[in-house]
Amino acid sequence: MHLFELKEHIANLAVITTILQFFSGILVCKQYVVNRTTAEASSFPFIAGILSAGIWLLYGLAKHNDKIVMVNTVGVTLMISYTVVFYIYTFKKSTVLKQITFTVALLLFMICYISIEEDNEILLTRLGLLACSLTLITVAAPMSKLLYVIKVKCTDCLPFPMILMSFFVSAFWSLYGYIDEDIYILIPNSIGGVLAMAQLSLFAIYPSLPHSSVPYKSMVA
Repeated sequence: MHLFELKEHIANLAVITTILQFFSGILVCKQYVVNRTTAEASSFPFIAGILSAGIWLLYGLAKHNDKIVMVNTVGVTLMISYTVVFYIYTFKKSTVLKQITFTVALLLFMICYISIEEDNEILLTRLGLLACSLTLITVAAPMSKLLYVIKVKCTDCLPFPMILMSFFVSAFWSLYGYIDEDIYILIPNSIGGVLAMAQLSLFAIYPSLPHSSVPYKSMVA
């Protein structure tokens, strides 16, 4: 069977795994509700999620790609919901409001630009580059943890299920991007897949140690 014939199945797998990954935020928000505080946690992952999913949604609309539109509509909705929960329980409300204002302003600017840009190829290129850049920033975030794990020779600070899910998400989207000849999907997800694989390999290299024996830092918790 030619790879192109599997495009629809691969796209469906990419959508399903990505939505499942989005739902992982529920567990984080549940902890906020139970503790009645977000403590020192940052709202940036949720805000960045809104921005990234929002740009990808605009890209999907411009490209008339229902898979990209569907998965990022779910993403934007969930990330907004998580941000609302975070805002309710955080003591850094002014910081969250500033981040939200910036995100909304940028998305509104992009919507205005889309409405006046007549060349769809230029529009797709610019939206694609922006979406690709945001995804690259996201997938590069775990590098600090990789360096920490190598330093302490322990993987207890790495969430194995989430990393494994990230690997599958990146792998399916990379394959879809290759089939669809979309470099904006292919490049960041290929890099994300490699980084996820690097993190997974650390579980085989460094054994897990008792919790008390690892000097955790708050920045990698």
